[in-house]
Amino acid sequence: MRIALARAALPAGLVVAAALIVALFPAAGQSGPPPPKLVGSSQYVVRPDPRLCPSPICGGYWVALANRSRTRCADGAVRPRCYVALAVDEKRQPLQTGMSDGTLVRADIDPWTFQGFGNLGALVVADVRAPIGRGTKGTYFKVRDLGIRCIRAPCFSLGAAKLNRPVKVTVSSLDLTLATRLPKEWKRAEKELTAAGLFLLGRVVKTSDAGWILQASRIYLPVTAPRG
Repeated sequence: MRIALARAALPAGLVVAAALIVALFPAAGQSGPPPPKLVGSSQYVVRPDPRLCPSPICGGYWVALANRSRTRCADGAVRPRCYVALAVDEKRQPLQTGMSDGTLVRADIDPWTFQGFGNLGALVVADVRAPIGRGTKGTYFKVRDLGIRCIRAPCFSLGAAKLNRPVKVTVSSLDLTLATRLPKEWKRAEKELTAAGLFLLGRVVKTSDAGWILQASRIYLPVTAPRG
């Protein structure tokens, strides 16, 4: 037996109420604006802009990719270094962590338009590492303790990856004396070696026992953003 379903007319008040419900509660699967994209793995060296002309043309930051001779800027051009007028966190809010000359950051350079000035760029920062030591030349590395222990030297127990480069090497020892001699900083550096990795500027030198030593002239330790 075929049963026909009759469509009953709804009162006008119910029609209006139904329309309001649909407007206030979107269908399942719909959402608001997408969240900001996550910051990538690129590491930049940051230097505050010392120029005294009016902001935002001046007073921002000069940034360059570590271990790279050229950096792609907010306008798409490739230059030895890029000017950005603003530094923000991953939520695109003003960065609360200070950045001194030579600070190392994991960040992206994004377009950022300033009214009346156009696109001056912004540095979107995920991690900040403060420089310790006076070295300015060398190669930027991320070094980790591989957990290897040997009964004789040389013992290649440290893995060193060049920042922004697909190059990894193993070394037998690490010398931090040119970067710092403070016990507190040594302790923090040792902790980084077995955790996320110690970021440093230095060079690899061959030793007399056929090993390789990484001599650091500057190390970079994490900076925590101040709590509001």
